[in-house]
Amino acid sequence: MKKTNVGVIVGILVLIAVISGAVTSFMLAKQKNEESLKEKMTEQAEEEKKEKTVMDMGEILDGVEEIYVESYLGASHIVEINDTNLKQILVQLKSLDLNLLMKSEEVIEDVEAYNRCLYGIHIKNKNMKVKINEKYVIVEDMQGGTQFFEGNEEQLKNLNEVLKSIYMDQYESSELFTNVKMVYIEAKDEEQQWILNEESIQELLGNIKFIAPVDGKEMTDLPNSYPNYVITIETEDKKYTIQIINQEILNMDTSDSFVYYQYDSHLWNYLHEKYGVTFREETNDFKYLLKSTKVIVDDMENQFDFEDDTYYNVELPRWLMKANTKQVKEIPNNESLKYSIKFMVDEETIEVKIYENYIVYKGKIYRSEKINEVIKGSLSV
Repeated sequence: MKKTNVGVIVGILVLIAVISGAVTSFMLAKQKNEESLKEKMTEQAEEEKKEKTVMDMGEILDGVEEIYVESYLGASHIVEINDTNLKQILVQLKSLDLNLLMKSEEVIEDVEAYNRCLYGIHIKNKNMKVKINEKYVIVEDMQGGTQFFEGNEEQLKNLNEVLKSIYMDQYESSELFTNVKMVYIEAKDEEQQWILNEESIQELLGNIKFIAPVDGKEMTDLPNSYPNYVITIETEDKKYTIQIINQEILNMDTSDSFVYYQYDSHLWNYLHEKYGVTFREETNDFKYLLKSTKVIVDDMENQFDFEDDTYYNVELPRWLMKANTKQVKEIPNNESLKYSIKFMVDEETIEVKIYENYIVYKGKIYRSEKINEVIKGSLSV
């Protein structure tokens, strides 16, 4: 073959290769552009969908006929909302400025912070629940779908106040203590008890008014104020034990809940006026320690070494007062010291020594079975 023909053939092949490459590049570029366009359209559609979801609170609440409000801080009791309060709640919800954070299928982080809610609104005819706290709104449907919204904190604060007021009004009007059979009041620190007659029962119940449930986690360092009033109310259905913590807070214990409430201080004043007591130091060897303003605990095992002037200075004397004790002359040699506890009372320091089964206090020795374990348990609270 002539060299000229070979050159022509090579030239043609090169030209074909160039054209083929150009076509391939064009097709790839076109495909890439189409994919990019499709991706942008998908993102735009998702954004539009998300925007639409954010604006959907009105749609979610449209046609709501019946709702119930539940307090997550209070008892499991759920109250039904009347028409007037229903309208008020819906207006508040529809006015919220919300930003969608995520949906249940997008959740990849711990959602505990979002779920610490104050109130839940059950929408009966839509099988939905709207949960609310100081910062977030969570919308749940019965098919397992969940949407997490971030809201305006001032708006949510106002909504929570509205829900608290409505919830507590309905809670009170639900006649919590119905068909009361017996009521008695105890001043635990003075070991006094009053069994109320029918007239006194009605008088007492008229002075019990809960303002709002409060978070029990914040109440653990509050001791029961002297004289440690406890009200027991027995109805046909339940037994309620109410402990008066201080002038603002009480807790109510039933078979199915243990709840702290802020309450109207009229009850505190009423109890102290009608069922007042006198401090009687002679009724218990350790009673004097209730006056302590500070306690210093020295644990021989260095597990509980601390000072306290808010809780243990009152609660430790109560544990000692409850202990079953018998005065003895000496401590066996095999007993080792477990705790040295110093109480500050009226500028005086009073030391209580705790052994495994013995207590030394004001020069006296008391045998008390496993008192070391009792004290250890009380310090673990």
